[in-house]
Amino acid sequence: MGRGLVREDDSFLRLRPLPFLVLLAGIALAGITIGFFTGTTDPGMLRSLTEGFPASWPGPCAALTIGFLLVAPMIWVIASDSLDLIAFFLAWEAMIMCGYFFLGVTAWKLDGGLGPGILATAPLVVLINSVGFAIFLGVMGFTYALLKRFRIGLAELRGSSHEGDVRLKWVLRLTGLLTILILVLPMGITGIIPMFVSDPSAGEIDPRLMVTESSSLRALYNLGYGLMPFITAGLALFCIRRARRFFGIDGILIVALMLAQLLSGNRFPLALAGITTLCLISMEWRIPRFLLVGSFALYMLFFTALGGLTGLLRWDRGLLSEGNPIIHSIEAAFTGNNLIDVRDASWVISQWDFQPLNGITYLGGLTAFLPSGLFPQKKDWHLGLTAVRIVGWDDAKHPGLRITFFGEAFLNFGLAGVMTLGTILGVLFGTLLRLFHQAAGERPSSLNRNLRILILMEMALHLSNTSNAFSFWALALFLLIQWLFVDCRTSVPSYASHGSDRA
Repeated sequence: MGRGLVREDDSFLRLRPLPFLVLLAGIALAGITIGFFTGTTDPGMLRSLTEGFPASWPGPCAALTIGFLLVAPMIWVIASDSLDLIAFFLAWEAMIMCGYFFLGVTAWKLDGGLGPGILATAPLVVLINSVGFAIFLGVMGFTYALLKRFRIGLAELRGSSHEGDVRLKWVLRLTGLLTILILVLPMGITGIIPMFVSDPSAGEIDPRLMVTESSSLRALYNLGYGLMPFITAGLALFCIRRARRFFGIDGILIVALMLAQLLSGNRFPLALAGITTLCLISMEWRIPRFLLVGSFALYMLFFTALGGLTGLLRWDRGLLSEGNPIIHSIEAAFTGNNLIDVRDASWVISQWDFQPLNGITYLGGLTAFLPSGLFPQKKDWHLGLTAVRIVGWDDAKHPGLRITFFGEAFLNFGLAGVMTLGTILGVLFGTLLRLFHQAAGERPSSLNRNLRILILMEMALHLSNTSNAFSFWALALFLLIQWLFVDCRTSVPSYASHGSDRA
């Protein structure tokens, strides 16, 4: 059992990237074209669902979706004896969906009598995400089974895993040092540390924007934001291989990366760095299943509490001295400004005229790497800022709103967009999960290849939220560097990959 389930033998047909990308593009084109002919690209066809709160079905529908998002990943994690980023993504989306049950509190925290509209629109937000995730999980399972049936997967390593990892170590060190500098630079220039500035109201500038008012500083920070989790996780794996490295340059870089990211006010990269490290560990060493699942559950609990804790530190420190701070932190995560995607999506849609955006935010994602000075339309097409403008806030004072996993697809192409995105991500994640499980069964393990697969998982996730498209391009740049300075320079014959040396 265990990893024997995912590696039958060493004979696989290599998965070709170009035909695969053409397939995904074909699915997107076909899905939206059919949607235009059937009228399902019109979001207005579901407008009648904004009929009130609580309706009889949204609660059970949300609970069922949450259950599947938690149980399905745990099944394949237990079966494969390895933890992957897709499991983390889906578990995190389950936590976000839990926000539906806290709307009785969070919907009334916005000024202007917005609560009734948010509560009336929430059933529609639950529906589009439940439909999207059902398609996503179904297509993902089918894709995985198809690839396994026809033995399509990873190619053999170009050279030895040891040589590749040695080269990767130096790439991580150099890019890690650069990442620290570009995370700290905006704070140093502006003299503002967002972590120690209170959360803004609608009329105040978000501290995260205050330190990146310059387009060049913003571009640099976004680059560091995207790279930090994977550079940190890669360095951590090298340290775990040889513990004394924690007291050397690698350990110093890890601490500096985490501290710089924490002070910058964005906490999610810290969570991603931690879970990526756990994934790399599970790929390299066999971990007892109870410990693997237990570690994952504790990590999710820890990060949820950490999100609430940092929120309290910024806007209500007094609660930490009253009662149990852990309980207060978990409550704050669901009732504060952390797990509020369902509320914000309901808020945005309640203020929306239901005229489809017709892909404009996806164009914003494609152009995210261009400087604002050269392409000012980029800001107008940005998903998060589009959402801010829909609700009537100033997009110069707020970094953007999160509108759930399938919210962007619905705003652009209605129900057809939700179904198409679910299909595309199902094919993409089913393929990446298959490659992940094959790589996890390889011995000796190649950190260079393992890290690449996890980076591709993160890049695929950004298709659900193009607000993070700059991170997509940052990771694409890192993969290019990895290919140029690691893969292209690795020349030892593949049979040498069975050596026992470790980087």
